[in-house]
Amino acid sequence: MANAPVEARLHARGDNADLPDTQQGPEDAATGYMKGWALASLTLAFMSICLVLALDNTILATAIPQITSDFQSLNDIGWYGSSYLIAQMALLPTCGRFYTFFNIKWTYCISLAVFELGSVISAVAPNSMALIIGRAVSGLGAAGLAIVMAVVMGTYGIGSALGPLVGGAITDNKTLTWRFIFWINLPFGAAGLLLLWFTLRNPPPAIKGDLPMVQKIRDLGIPGAILLLGATSCLNLALQWGGIVYPWSNAKVFGCLLGFGALFIAFLFLQARGKESATIPLHIFQSRTVSASCGFMMLVQVAIVLQTYFWPIYFQSVRNTSARDSGIYLLPIIVSNSLGTVCAGWIASKSGHYVPLMWIGAPVLATGGGLYQLIRTDSPRAQWIGFQLLSGFGYGICSQMPILAVQVVLGKADVPTGLVMVMFFQFLGGALAPSVGQNLFNDRLLRKLGEVRGIDGAAVVAAGGREFRKIVPPELMDAVVEAFGSALKNVFWVGLATPALAWIVSWAIEWRKLPDSAGKAAQVPDAQVVEK
Repeated sequence: MANAPVEARLHARGDNADLPDTQQGPEDAATGYMKGWALASLTLAFMSICLVLALDNTILATAIPQITSDFQSLNDIGWYGSSYLIAQMALLPTCGRFYTFFNIKWTYCISLAVFELGSVISAVAPNSMALIIGRAVSGLGAAGLAIVMAVVMGTYGIGSALGPLVGGAITDNKTLTWRFIFWINLPFGAAGLLLLWFTLRNPPPAIKGDLPMVQKIRDLGIPGAILLLGATSCLNLALQWGGIVYPWSNAKVFGCLLGFGALFIAFLFLQARGKESATIPLHIFQSRTVSASCGFMMLVQVAIVLQTYFWPIYFQSVRNTSARDSGIYLLPIIVSNSLGTVCAGWIASKSGHYVPLMWIGAPVLATGGGLYQLIRTDSPRAQWIGFQLLSGFGYGICSQMPILAVQVVLGKADVPTGLVMVMFFQFLGGALAPSVGQNLFNDRLLRKLGEVRGIDGAAVVAAGGREFRKIVPPELMDAVVEAFGSALKNVFWVGLATPALAWIVSWAIEWRKLPDSAGKAAQVPDAQVVEK
């Protein structure tokens, strides 16, 4: 975690020059550090915005079963999380360059406005497609906001823990409904925007702000971002359609796979041609540690996002709990995640070793996913709490280690790029996870429902994760609920497989020891996607 005062400096020269209660000495004037009222206001602004991002990151999970019932859109589960993360992932490198070329105050404020616009679209969405579009717009804005998320990561952790509870309580409220989980973003975002706007009156100039506008636009890497966005969207469509909506041999599914391949090859060609000015500098992956760290982060993120998305479906669809209670029941995985992160950071700082924590954390995460196969409809509370604790603690132990690894092996000039790449693959894993899970869930669910006489499987799926109970005859309810449980077990096999593969990948990471300063330098953001 980063110190707020350090990050809040922002080299904001002159920001507090006019304040009567603030005196700037020669050293302060030279460094341009903020203090007093200006520092407090700016920190409060970032805390407000960080809280919004954290809530938005986890608040949706407990509302998804009700959303699928309202929109009859069980087949769209994957897109509710993927659309946000795909947009965030594809635009992350480009948004970083906006801060290099343009006024940082305007860039950040516009990013926040786009995020809030997406929240409004989602809140008023008349159908599932509109909600997906709204989530994608929010993801575009979040890509710009994530750049400075390290400012107050303590607030992010609090918001992540509160998200499922708040989301569940709002979803169960007949007056507010699930739509309010998007409206709630507006007041916090507005407060942060106003504080930031009036506090940061004289932001530092952009590093490359004096370049011609034509060169700025060319160097933003927009074509690469568009190709990456298209490639990932094609892959997600193929994963969600294949074997469920259409056979894998269907022209639409096959066409999406071909589109993914063609767009991804075009993206790689563009990056290779652009070299140092590329959206993703390929030379950085010549380090086996960087490549393995990115792969490790993507794989463990797939596992944790899958579990965070589908545990609420178990609680609400199988155990018939309320959305609020499912948020409470999701706390073990979130709290243990934070605890594991703190413990791993302390161990790494004291011992100087980070690779062993990856070797330990990934298997623990895999164990939590694998043990889900023992879950039944009437499993005792201690059982599923224990499994969640294992998963969350395992992820917390290992999820920060790739960030440390790239900082140790890369030169000072390449460290920022390496960190962005780790975050990039983290978002990519989170974006793919809901689509993979949806395909596996729907495929097994339809198969199991087809074995139940007197049940229209398509109608049950269309009814969504909560309302199916209204159309299923009482004498067949146990069989249908068992089908949901079986489908969830199919999903959680991925929660076992991907961390196990991540453990294998981690053996490619160079065994090095943190230098004395690593404990401070390594405190960087981790976009915790326990949810979406």
